[in-house]
Amino acid sequence: MVMKIKLASFNPLTADIRGNKEHIIALLKAPAPAADLLVLPEAALCGCPMLDLFEDERLLKETLSSLKEIAKETKNTACLLGFQDKLGKDFVSAAAFIYKGKITKIYDSEVVSLAGKDLQIILGDLQDAPAQDADIIIHLSARPYEKGNVPERLDALKKFAKKRGVPVLECNLLGGGDGLIFDGLCACANKKGELTLLGELFRERVSLWDSEEKSQPLTYKADPRGEVLDALSFGLGDFVQKAGYSKVIFGLSGGLDSAVTAVLAASALGGESVYAVSLPSYCTSDLSKSLAGQLARNLGINLEEVAVKPVLEGMKNAVGHIVSHLKDVTEQKLHSRLRANILFTLGGEYGAMPISTDDLSELSVGSCVLYGDTAGRLLPIGDVFKTELYDLAAYINKNREIIPQGIIDRAPTSELRPNQKDEDTLPAYPLLDKIIPLYVAQGLTPQEIARKCKAPLETVTDVCRRIDAADYKRAQTAPILKVTRRLFTDLQRPVTKKINL
Repeated sequence: MVMKIKLASFNPLTADIRGNKEHIIALLKAPAPAADLLVLPEAALCGCPMLDLFEDERLLKETLSSLKEIAKETKNTACLLGFQDKLGKDFVSAAAFIYKGKITKIYDSEVVSLAGKDLQIILGDLQDAPAQDADIIIHLSARPYEKGNVPERLDALKKFAKKRGVPVLECNLLGGGDGLIFDGLCACANKKGELTLLGELFRERVSLWDSEEKSQPLTYKADPRGEVLDALSFGLGDFVQKAGYSKVIFGLSGGLDSAVTAVLAASALGGESVYAVSLPSYCTSDLSKSLAGQLARNLGINLEEVAVKPVLEGMKNAVGHIVSHLKDVTEQKLHSRLRANILFTLGGEYGAMPISTDDLSELSVGSCVLYGDTAGRLLPIGDVFKTELYDLAAYINKNREIIPQGIIDRAPTSELRPNQKDEDTLPAYPLLDKIIPLYVAQGLTPQEIARKCKAPLETVTDVCRRIDAADYKRAQTAPILKVTRRLFTDLQRPVTKKINL
């Protein structure tokens, strides 16, 4: 007997049970394509991450009433979806199989019957699922995207299908929340372990699987750089939209970090919704302004210029009766925080969400100013090393020059003092980006890192001390779009501490 199943790359808004319910009902009522079953991912009704809202009794009541409303619409098409539930005293992730008004709750793995077929529904890790007699296996998941994990997940799906000898369908959550990015992967592997269906990542759509359709085996091919750019662009756009905005604003310096951020924002929102601001001061070079202008024209984004120098002089005059001459480092931090004030002021006028352009290298060693360049509602590239940004820039420019080559070629600088370069106080980024994960993720000592990297011990020790000292900054930054499984996006480090190196 033929069975047709719709797999939905579904993008819920966290805790918006009512809105998510209406979206699900609209998919059920959609006249085409016709199917026996509509499958939605884990957490489809509640969204993810819920954090402490996962145990909110008010949301649980709304969830249970919403399931009943969805059940009224399952006349010809059954529905399978993930939701939050309470089992005894514990709140758990569950699935609901709904057909003709009846709701069957599933907490781990269970077999249900539909249109003459036995379906094994699985929540959690596929490899841990018990073997049960079934014609088709359906896996609901809410696994965050990480660079390189799509091929891994597809390989696991194919191996599992071949091992069980039945088709296995995968439906993963779509959307972004609190820095997590869910890719909406929908796929199917047949009983031979061949990939026969593969939906588009990072896009809300419905894929149709037909049990009798003979499909040629598929392969997943993607340049890792393009995949990461797609993830970041999608995560940025989804975060902005769910935060209630349609526009973003940030400083465009003529440097690589803000250039890649601008590309992501223009891709996610369209150039007309991107407000870049050049913030020149007495230490800003003409080259920086020229490069920022070239990039803005290439992307079709809005570019304004606001001079920081008059505001900086005004602040210095305001405290002149107390401090006649600010320390160099104090003035640099003031300079950065004034830039942030200007961006937030204009953001309020434009109704645009301020975002930060700091990268992972800078955040790791504290080469950033708290409430200055770190200020923003989101850090789109905060999980990307500086050296990785050069690779992304090369990919962005693969067909035509979007990011001016001058931006890529120039030495990184925050231009907070005349002729300043990042390498005045830090090792070159290729070395820095090797040291950071060895210390943070692998837990090596400075001596071990120095030997491994063939670097001076004093350089490595200085970097490690900077990492430890910057925990207070990272603890107060905006959410970071997570695209890796390493470093500070997965760690909680104490702010007050002493680590002996």
